[in-house]
Amino acid sequence: MPTKGFMGFGRLVESVKATNADKGPQYVVETIDKEMGGDVHTCVVPIADYELIVTRDPSNVQAMLAGKAADWEVGEARNASWRPLFGDGVFTSRGGLEALTYLFSAMDRSYGASSEKGWTTKFDMQPLFYNMTLDITTELIYGYSVHSQNPSERVELPVFPGYESPDRENIGTHMDAGKAWVETRGALWKYRWLLPTKEFNAHCAAVHKYAEWFVQLGLQRGDKYLAGIESETGLSTRRYILLDELAKVTQDPVELRSQTLNILTAGRDTTASLIGWIFYFLSRHPEVFNKLREQILQQFGPYKPSEPSGIDFKELRNFVPYITSVINEALRMAPVIPLNERVAIRNTVLPRGGGADGKSPIFVPKGKRVLIPTYAMTRRDDIWGPDVDDIRPERWEENGGRKFGFELLQGDDKIENAQEPADAPMRFHHTIENRSGSGTLRGHKLMMVMPWDQPAEFIEKLKIEFPGLQVAAYRQQEWDQTWAPFPDEEWKDVTVLLTFTVLPTPEQAPKLEYVQLMSAGANHVLGLPIFKDTDASFCTANGVHGPQISEWIIGTYLAFQHRFPQYQEKQKEGRWDRSDLNLIDDAVQKTIGILGYGSIGRQTARLATAMGMNVYAYTLHPRTTPASKKDTSWTPPGLGDPDGIYPSKWFSGSSTEDLHAFLASGLDLLVIATPLTPSTEHLLSAAEFELLAAEGKKRRTFVSNIARGPVVNTPDLINALKEGLIRGAALDVTDPEPLPDGHELWNTENVIITPHVSGASTHYNERVLSILEYNLRRLSEDREPVNKVNKKEGY
Repeated sequence: MPTKGFMGFGRLVESVKATNADKGPQYVVETIDKEMGGDVHTCVVPIADYELIVTRDPSNVQAMLAGKAADWEVGEARNASWRPLFGDGVFTSRGGLEALTYLFSAMDRSYGASSEKGWTTKFDMQPLFYNMTLDITTELIYGYSVHSQNPSERVELPVFPGYESPDRENIGTHMDAGKAWVETRGALWKYRWLLPTKEFNAHCAAVHKYAEWFVQLGLQRGDKYLAGIESETGLSTRRYILLDELAKVTQDPVELRSQTLNILTAGRDTTASLIGWIFYFLSRHPEVFNKLREQILQQFGPYKPSEPSGIDFKELRNFVPYITSVINEALRMAPVIPLNERVAIRNTVLPRGGGADGKSPIFVPKGKRVLIPTYAMTRRDDIWGPDVDDIRPERWEENGGRKFGFELLQGDDKIENAQEPADAPMRFHHTIENRSGSGTLRGHKLMMVMPWDQPAEFIEKLKIEFPGLQVAAYRQQEWDQTWAPFPDEEWKDVTVLLTFTVLPTPEQAPKLEYVQLMSAGANHVLGLPIFKDTDASFCTANGVHGPQISEWIIGTYLAFQHRFPQYQEKQKEGRWDRSDLNLIDDAVQKTIGILGYGSIGRQTARLATAMGMNVYAYTLHPRTTPASKKDTSWTPPGLGDPDGIYPSKWFSGSSTEDLHAFLASGLDLLVIATPLTPSTEHLLSAAEFELLAAEGKKRRTFVSNIARGPVVNTPDLINALKEGLIRGAALDVTDPEPLPDGHELWNTENVIITPHVSGASTHYNERVLSILEYNLRRLSEDREPVNKVNKKEGY
């Protein structure tokens, strides 16, 4: 291939970008096909001051991994990338029924809510697979499972003087974060020194500390290690424990730590990744699932928790051969190690790739690095046929069968693809990880800064639903507090923030991706650098306030209609006075105009319609089609107006004329529910109040403001009330706010004032957390969060 980019670094830059986009393996295929041709399978790629051989020829791969394996090793680049995290072992050197039960329990506990038709709701299985394989592997290696799937099953470890108990809860998180750094280091090869090391070193230290505890326990106990495990766990030790066996060969603690950690990541990640890919494909190919399930049910019957089937591998292989074909096809479509490599440790030869036809041997000098794009080999149509991109396990059974060199299917009737969009491209990671599907939040840190006590149960729920997510929670003293109740150091790894007014600078939180505000409005953050100068998504708590604020709107309107304030005063005086009887009015056939038809406006429309009122809506953008009238924001189930069916008229536009057409439409109740932005400040002033009294209908309109005080010009509002241009007003927000003692509004007639409390509710906190959880789920699925603030429009 020709040299590319400045000083030859073009290929490296492209490779790193593809890796970050989870498209590294696809990049190799596309580049070779585009620049060299689909019939070229071995080429030399110059990168800066070195050359890399890339081969997708099976003959060459066979020579490096088998026939001439003595001539090759994994190389210093891979060693230097992996060794700091796992030490020397299989990744850097040459050459359970119980778990399934816990998996089913985790599925039922975390995601098992059934719909009306009896099917489970959609959920992400991949985190549960990683938990399962981590639990199995840690028990196999050390004798003690971390029980990440079911933490309540963890046994209490023995007290070990001089060594702090291992962090069983976060070991998976540290492994995943460390691997992310390993991948970047590997992609940069010898230029990895450009990367910072502080964070990577911290994850390495945490992983080492975990393994070292068990190694030291094993060395101290010696021959009594298995007996100790049996005593503490209650499990039979008539089984293989890797650490115990390795300790019979070496007493070197560093070697024991390194070897066990290498097996830990190999056993956990490759297995979980493969299982994840299998179900990725099964959910998209029901004909394969149905065929496999039919064979398993025919041989072993349906799954019964109370009657374990005891299926072993030999039975499964012999009596359900199709399962081997499914596994092989999944490995072909999505190799768990999509990119591999070797470095020649002596002058050697690869059997093909040279000569004019590319079929002659090629000389490879000592030290030459060869990239093995496994994914590229499995996409060669000259090997696999014209349907190479299709899932077809039957190809492994044809022509005598190809060589390659579950109880879950008993229990579930069907598996469906819940990924959105359904045809999203496959995503690969070099560090043995299935990134497709809904994914997880590994590597993310959530900071919760709330004016209420830490929601312990909710945090625990998040950790179960999003394995690997770090959560830190702090309480602020006041709603309008802006200083953080924790050290600045806490900000550096935060990717998700739940807050109202406590916000960092871009420098304090360089990794911040998503901010969940607790308020329906975002006006208080519009001028902050973290909002203006970063790509972080800001989302409001739109939908949290709909139920209680709509009740406030309707409640204050009815109180005015039924003269509750006047009767309250008469009650204080002890007077039975019915002289106002003929002034009481109801809401039937009255017209309510909602200025800003968001979640609050939509729930208000629902209540108003139930009372017999006619609804007019006003929005900035036109809503002329059924699709455009739908609400995409978060709404409590069963509330609001998700399809936009309640308004009998829909006004829109950004001009003064558009607004005036709405205000002059004959409104009995005007609800101000628009966000405060530069364009909505003093949106209602003298001219607008005059319109409400047009055609001689003074004292017709009652004005309700639950938006923000500055949306209304306060002096003009007072004048409209005094002049009788409007019938009255209910104000939960004012300008200024708080309303000072002695302000003229306090003594203005026909006004109900509350101190910005319409959004208060005993259910407020749980609704905010519901939005946060919903958006975290969308984040884990690489989808846009709901209630996202448009940074240009400010809401």
